[in-house]
Amino acid sequence: MQALAQQDQTAALGDEPEEIAATRSVGAGVSGNLDEIVITATRRPQRINEIARSVVVIDRELIGENRAKSSNIFDLIGAAVPSLGPPSQNDINRGQTLRGRDPQYLIDGVPLGFNGGSGAGAGELAKFDPEILGRIEVLYGPNAVYGAGATGGVIQFFTKEASEEPFEIRLRQQVSTFLNADNIFGNTARSNKTTVAASGTLGKFDYLLNYSFDSVNGVIDAEGDVQNRVFYGFEDEASYFAKVGFDITENQRIEGFYNFVDQDPDSRVFDTVITDDGRAISVPSASSAPFTYGPDNQPLNEKKAWNVRYSIDDLFGGAFSVQYYGRDEDRVTELIDLRANNFAPPFPDNYQALFLDRGEGVRTQYSKTFFDRIGLLIGFDFDESERRSDALIFELGPNFDDERNVTNPIREDTFLFPVELEQWGFFGQVDIEVTEGLRVSGGVRFEDVSFEIGSGTRVFEVVTNPDGSQISRQGGSGENDGIAWNIGVSYDATDWLNVYANFAQGFEIPSLTSLGFRVPPDQPLTASAAVEPQIVDNYEIGFRGAFGIWDYNLAGYFSQSELGATFIIPPGSLMGGFARAPQENYGFEAIIGANPIENLRLSGALSWNDGNFDSDDDGDFDPLPGLEVPGLKFVFNANYDVNEDLSLNGQVLTVGDRSRAFDAGIDPAPVDGYTVVDIGAFYAIGPGALSFQLTNLLNANYITAANQTFVGTGFVDRIVGAAGRQAIVAYELSF
Repeated sequence: MQALAQQDQTAALGDEPEEIAATRSVGAGVSGNLDEIVITATRRPQRINEIARSVVVIDRELIGENRAKSSNIFDLIGAAVPSLGPPSQNDINRGQTLRGRDPQYLIDGVPLGFNGGSGAGAGELAKFDPEILGRIEVLYGPNAVYGAGATGGVIQFFTKEASEEPFEIRLRQQVSTFLNADNIFGNTARSNKTTVAASGTLGKFDYLLNYSFDSVNGVIDAEGDVQNRVFYGFEDEASYFAKVGFDITENQRIEGFYNFVDQDPDSRVFDTVITDDGRAISVPSASSAPFTYGPDNQPLNEKKAWNVRYSIDDLFGGAFSVQYYGRDEDRVTELIDLRANNFAPPFPDNYQALFLDRGEGVRTQYSKTFFDRIGLLIGFDFDESERRSDALIFELGPNFDDERNVTNPIREDTFLFPVELEQWGFFGQVDIEVTEGLRVSGGVRFEDVSFEIGSGTRVFEVVTNPDGSQISRQGGSGENDGIAWNIGVSYDATDWLNVYANFAQGFEIPSLTSLGFRVPPDQPLTASAAVEPQIVDNYEIGFRGAFGIWDYNLAGYFSQSELGATFIIPPGSLMGGFARAPQENYGFEAIIGANPIENLRLSGALSWNDGNFDSDDDGDFDPLPGLEVPGLKFVFNANYDVNEDLSLNGQVLTVGDRSRAFDAGIDPAPVDGYTVVDIGAFYAIGPGALSFQLTNLLNANYITAANQTFVGTGFVDRIVGAAGRQAIVAYELSF
């Protein structure tokens, strides 16, 4: 087990020790006694048996094992979080819904996303390097304390705490290579990552500084082919992170962080080739000339985030905090060449995407305990943000492959319509210990969302005016508000059994930037059910506990919404779109862990999710598409500390078949299951440690579940094989 320092817990929990035990690996958030584990993603510290919902904790050691395999946070949580879509090996969350609904991602309380859209794909987590993470907590199902789209649950990332020593340095060098790589790149399909970190505490001041440089030089599949990765394939990434804190008094603290990520595309030139089995691979271009861009369309990808938080633990006998945060992203892609897809006009065969995402907000809250039995949490949140994405279209002449000149676009159109949002919400949550072992909780949240949608012509629009000109969509403004509430009960039936049940609602405005996929061209963007909020009713019951060598969590759920938000790509469709129709999701998780002998930890997590939607609203439900449903996933982890210097680990990930939606004519292709096996070892050498990870040990030849959803669509360049057998070696030194 790993000990995790929990911030601001001693004031709320009395004489709770500064170090709190948490689960060692994929598990129920359970290890030993239930009342030893404290969760803070609920916005006030609570022991796990006080929370009337499913909770999963991913500790620092498991983060370390998975970040040694990949710097992609989507892959890390895809393997570690039950009922979340499996790893997609992309730096977008395509297909990574939580129990079939959108999760809300936060880091130290800062919301990372815009609104909606997990099924279609977004890149919130590409804004952070996993090197800075200390733990991850997952709260399943909607709740009252978080708004802005947490209909599937909350995935909260917590950054590392500063070292208690005045000055500590951590150096880490990682190198990876594909063992089945041929000489297609002159045997240069290797990646490397360098990390330099400093941390310490000087009196009342503490700090954590982290710099990482990650170079990704291609992905090789099981057959030795370099895969064409539109997202996360060939790039260099520099990540800068600074976190500082100051204890003003014994009970007052101010802290904050600043994060900056700069991604640069690989300078080598590749062409996309479609193989006989339909996979897209990258081969060195016959021309060695790189693209020549103009000053206004030079590729860039810069992401910034910041956060300042003030807290006081003795304000009128309670704890108060206020937080200001912001995020800022600018991205200009390289030329996206779609000629291999053979799209018919008016779909362009090439474009550059211009992406902008801005946001800032305030979160404030106050919590207090009355009579040692009643816990109260109240708060206010405000967030304002804007997002847009445009496309530059080019004329690729007969000499383009030799000249590669990308300086003069023939037109600029809208890819995702510009949206400005203002969201604010008031919430209150009460937890009551009725009798010893029996707790009742309930809460309510009022949410208000106002929005402004811009006008414009859409790059992929098919409908034109009688004169042949492209139709310009009509924007507009609107406002929606609503109330979401929850009630739950948690009961310690025995020393080894905690039973919990809850009803919880979620309020979400589905992705407004994607309205072009949903609203007919002759209608204003705001004049349809597409902008109406989604109210999700979620029911859950679960059992968790620990006895002897075992710990477990078993949970089942059912959620429904009269106006869902289902992203579908019908067979033969080019882009797909959202269906606002009645929707229901259901499934279960079974998570079991054991310590059969000293220093050996085994854990398994089996999750199954499915659902239906009524696209015609006629009472006849069809299966939800594979892009929306995580399906069947099984993860088994084994960790054995051979001695104080050597530890071994292994992981088996199995994704099940799913053909319900394909058989019903909803999906263009079924999802074929696959199994991936990883093994690794950590060995202490002097003041440092050497780690070795071998991923896809069996060299399974498969396509990730998320990328299989491109099969049967127009985007044949996105159908890529998963990574083949890969060796990753790293040495970490601390002093």
